[in-house]
Amino acid sequence: MKNIKRPQSIIGIILLIFILNGCNAYKSIDIGDIENVNFKGMVNSKISLELSIPITNPNGYKIKIKSMDLDVSIDGKYLGKLKNTNEIIIPAKSDEVQNILVDIHIKNMLSGMSSFYKISNSKSFKMQIEGTIKAKAFLSSKTIKVSEIQDVSL
Repeated sequence: MKNIKRPQSIIGIILLIFILNGCNAYKSIDIGDIENVNFKGMVNSKISLELSIPITNPNGYKIKIKSMDLDVSIDGKYLGKLKNTNEIIIPAKSDEVQNILVDIHIKNMLSGMSSFYKISNSKSFKMQIEGTIKAKAFLSSKTIKVSEIQDVSL
């Protein structure tokens, strides 16, 4: 008697291939301009902020931002490293403003404080961020390089 494969196992393999290919049908996430910046506090050389940013996720699955490692400059002056305080979850099929808690680890407190003083007395400033963001969806992870310059209004 010959060993004949069952049709169910072939159908299962075909379904698995379609499911895995469907996971690769990734649609780009749209991140808007920062709408609001709230000062949450300062401890030693770390400034805590809450950023309100509109984010659109057209995908049918949530995306987790595991870590951010971004260099921050304000009006052309290097301020320090921006890192997320906890994992950020962007819901599936969402188009909403996300409130993201971040910490800026100031490299030089004197220049950092003078930059924040200038910001508090102005209506807008130019913010530049460069670095990487690590994101995860399902079982796949991705590191995204970021290089943005944005005008922020207060």
